[in-house]
Amino acid sequence: MVIRPHDLIEVSNLKYLSFYEDKEWVTASLRRAPFVVVRRAGLLANSHIPVGIRGTERNQRESALLDPEGVCQLVSPYAIAERQMWNCLSATRRQQPVLQVLDLLAEIMLDWRWGPVGSAGFEIVTQYPTVKETSDLDLVIDGSEVIDYAAAERLVHKLEHLGVRIDIQLETRDGAYVLREILERRASTVVLRTSSGPKLVRNPWQ
Repeated sequence: MVIRPHDLIEVSNLKYLSFYEDKEWVTASLRRAPFVVVRRAGLLANSHIPVGIRGTERNQRESALLDPEGVCQLVSPYAIAERQMWNCLSATRRQQPVLQVLDLLAEIMLDWRWGPVGSAGFEIVTQYPTVKETSDLDLVIDGSEVIDYAAAERLVHKLEHLGVRIDIQLETRDGAYVLREILERRASTVVLRTSSGPKLVRNPWQ
């Protein structure tokens, strides 16, 4: 089983989760939607999966470790896009701005391997309403191979006209970059987000 940052995992039983600090809202949230998101830090540390738990409020985020035995279902951001899983949401929920643009986004992103993460990805997979009117749309793009800078600039330009703020992380074999940073700083260093912390890198693919 290949597990990557941003993957959503349905937990079969809460007994498989180890919390750093047990808070009342954490258990309540997991009972409503027993899903966690894979964190980048220390991936598969001590054979356990580092995960994050979302609450109903923006400041409610909790780190935990998940025993692999507790993985009931795993959904990657790329699978969400490939299956266009947002079509399973109710018509009412799809009126939220970041969910409303997904069909058009899928057409624009035809030449890219991509997927929604953050609140949009979470709601699409869990069917639990987490997206708000003011939510940004967070995406990941597969950057395991060197990207075409001109094509990436055209993509960013098209996305700017969708009416919602879109933030894109480029996922490489070594970690993740913010796509805009790569495009703006191609002649200097950019920040690579790795499992051991951020690093300054001059060439994203070396």
